[in-house]
Amino acid sequence: MTDETHDMGDNESPAPPPEPLPLAHDDAAAVAGAGEFTTGEGLVSFAGIVLLAIWLIFDVFLDDWEVTIVELLLATTVVLIPRLNRATVERVHPVAVIMKVTGYVLAIVGVFYVIEAIESGFYDNASTIIAALINYAAYVMAFLGARQIKL
Repeated sequence: MTDETHDMGDNESPAPPPEPLPLAHDDAAAVAGAGEFTTGEGLVSFAGIVLLAIWLIFDVFLDDWEVTIVELLLATTVVLIPRLNRATVERVHPVAVIMKVTGYVLAIVGVFYVIEAIESGFYDNASTIIAALINYAAYVMAFLGARQIKL
């Protein structure tokens, strides 16, 4: 006697979904946020871009705001490191470590410049005030981005 109500498909479990293909090393870096400004590395990098823009607009063109060489070096570092070949950079240190340390150093340098600005008094015109506020916002972005980076 056979049980005609028994269907062979009832006892079989559904096939598991296929495993996602592993990403290549360079693709994983791109997905991890090398170009996104919402990740920690991206925020630190965006702070560097803002500082370079402040230097170009308010220091070079308008000559209202001075960006020091320390700020320029740190800003250039945080902009270039994520865009270099990750395997080459990681021979020295992991990119996350470099970005976290450089972001914190940029924030600390920013604190010193804010204290110096408080000691020296108020700014004299509107463009200097705008440059200072944007510059200080970049320091805050560097700090918050460095805090977000997981090691």
